[in-house]
Amino acid sequence: MLSLKFEWLSIHSSTTKLLSHYLVLLLFWELKIGNLENTRNRTLHGVLRVQSCFRGYQARRHASERSRGVLALQSFIRAENARQSYSSLLRKHRAATLVQKNLRGWRARRYFIKIRKASVVIQSGIRGCLVRRCAGNVDLLNVLREFESKKEADGDQILIKASFLAELQRRILRAEATVREKDEENEMLHQRLQQYENRWLEYEQKMKAMEEMWQKQMRSLQSSLSVAKKSLALDETPRMSDSSVEQSWESNGNHVGGGSSQQLAAAPRITGREMNASMSVIGRLAEELEQRSQVFADDAKFLVEVKSGQADASLNPDVELRRLKQNFDSWKKDFGSRIRETKVILNKLASGGGGGGNESSPNSAKRKWWGRLNTSKFS
Repeated sequence: MLSLKFEWLSIHSSTTKLLSHYLVLLLFWELKIGNLENTRNRTLHGVLRVQSCFRGYQARRHASERSRGVLALQSFIRAENARQSYSSLLRKHRAATLVQKNLRGWRARRYFIKIRKASVVIQSGIRGCLVRRCAGNVDLLNVLREFESKKEADGDQILIKASFLAELQRRILRAEATVREKDEENEMLHQRLQQYENRWLEYEQKMKAMEEMWQKQMRSLQSSLSVAKKSLALDETPRMSDSSVEQSWESNGNHVGGGSSQQLAAAPRITGREMNASMSVIGRLAEELEQRSQVFADDAKFLVEVKSGQADASLNPDVELRRLKQNFDSWKKDFGSRIRETKVILNKLASGGGGGGNESSPNSAKRKWWGRLNTSKFS
C-alpha cells in the first residue's frame, strides 16, 4: 500500500510538474504569438498608411491634371468667344463708321446746295438792283439814244442792244472807280509810311538822347560815389595813424592818467566801426547804381529792338518809353536824396570823430596834442 501511495504521489508530482511546464510553455507561446500579431498589425497599418498616401497622391495628381485640362479648355473656349465677339464688334463699328460718313456727307452736300442756292438768290437780287439803278440813269440813256439815232441816220446795219452798252459803260465806270480807289489807297499808304519813317527817326533820336543823358547821369553818380569813397579813405587813414601813435605812446608809459587813456583808446574803435558802416553803405549804393544802370540800359535796348521790329512783343514802345523815363526820374530823385543823406551822415561822423570843442580842456589839449603828432608825422 505504501508503495502504491509512493508511486501515486510520484506520478502526481510528475504530472503536476508536466502540467506546470506545459502551462509555462503555453504562456510563452501565447506571448510570442501576441507579439507577432502586434508586429503583424503594425506592419499592416503601415502598409495601409503607405497605400492610402500613395492613392491620395495619385488621386490629387489626377485631379490636378484634370483641373489643368479643364482650365486650358475653358481658356481656349473663352478666347474663341472673345475673338468672335471682337470681330462682330469690329464689323459693327466699321458699319457704323461707314453709315455716319455717308450721313455726314449727305448733310454737308445738302447744306452746300442750300447755301449755294441762297447765294445765287442774293447775287441775282443784288445784280438786279444794280441793273435797275444803272438803268435809271437818264444821261446814259440819252447818250445811248443819240448814239442809236446817229447810227440809224448813217444807215449802218450794226444793231447793239442798250442793255449790253449799259453793261459795258457800267463796267468802265466801275473799273475807273476801283482804279481811283486804289490810287487813293496807295497815296494814303505812302503818306503813312512816310509818317512812320519820320516817327521812327524821331524815336531813334529820342532814344539816343535818353541814352546819352542816362550815361552822363550815371557817370556823374559814379564820380560822386568815387569821390565819397576817396574822402572816406582819406578820413580813415589819419584815424588809423592816431590809433597807432596812441598805442606807441602807451607802450612807453608817458600818459597822464588811466581813465583819460581808456577814453582816448575807445574813441578810435568807435570811429572804425562807423567808418566800416559808412563804407558798407557806400558800397551798397555803388552796387545799386551799377545794377539799376544795367537794368535801364537793357530796357532801353529792348524797346529799341521792339520798335525796329527785331524783337516780337505785344508792347507799345511809346508808352513803355514814357514809363521808363518816369521810373528813371523817380529813381534818380530817390537815389540823389539817399546820397545827400549819406553825405550828411558822413559829415556828422567826421565832425563827431574830429573831436568837438565842447569837451573839457584836458581832452581838448590832448586832441590838439594828437593833432600836432599827426601833422608832424604826415609832414
